[in-house]
Amino acid sequence: MRAVDERAAEQVVPFRWGRALINRRLNIVHDVNFLIADRLDGADAESLAAEADRIQGDAGISHRRVNVDDQLAADRMAPAFVAAGYQPERFVVMVRRRPSNRQVDTAAVREVDWAQLRPERELERRGQPWSKQPGLVEQIVAKQELTASRIDTRYFGALIDGRVVSSCELRTEGDAAQIETVETLEAYRRRGLSRAVVSAALEAARAYTFVFLVADANDWPQEFYRRLGFEPVGIEWRFLRLPDG
Repeated sequence: MRAVDERAAEQVVPFRWGRALINRRLNIVHDVNFLIADRLDGADAESLAAEADRIQGDAGISHRRVNVDDQLAADRMAPAFVAAGYQPERFVVMVRRRPSNRQVDTAAVREVDWAQLRPERELERRGQPWSKQPGLVEQIVAKQELTASRIDTRYFGALIDGRVVSSCELRTEGDAAQIETVETLEAYRRRGLSRAVVSAALEAARAYTFVFLVADANDWPQEFYRRLGFEPVGIEWRFLRLPDG
């Protein structure tokens, strides 16, 4: 995950406790502009927040984000980050350990290209409460294109009347595969389409020995992924401060 993150950066800035990823072209996208703190000897929330102010401020990035890649350290630092105006975000890393709890019909699923998928991605994002920020949707879609140019990425979509209404990505490298960006347009939910597209991607990933995904630790999809054979193995912590925070 971190290797792919770095490939999408225009600049990697080292600092005492890790490195910062900078992409000025996509300056309002949190997922391509953040600090990775993974050498934490002597670090605390205040010192990491100060580094975020220094590095991201110098780069003209208005938000602040720090990923603390040590679960115990992140647990310890969370109260101080909150006191400094940061919002803690927890994501569960899940690895596929067993088969799905039941077979699913994937007849409606096709491997699609980005041109087919992009309208769905844009529509889904424009329906979100945060999408009103000028340029944000365009930058997020551009970030997805950038990431796909840095790692082998395949797209699986469920089509209704020729339109992609549910989809996911399969990223692969070496012996590892990642399921990413599972989405279904609101009008087509509760039809089993997410299960179908993920099942098709998992079938395509059968040759890989390590298959994983990352899901919001505070949301229901992780239970859906458990039914598909995934089990949690750890927490990814992110601390985010928005410009008006």
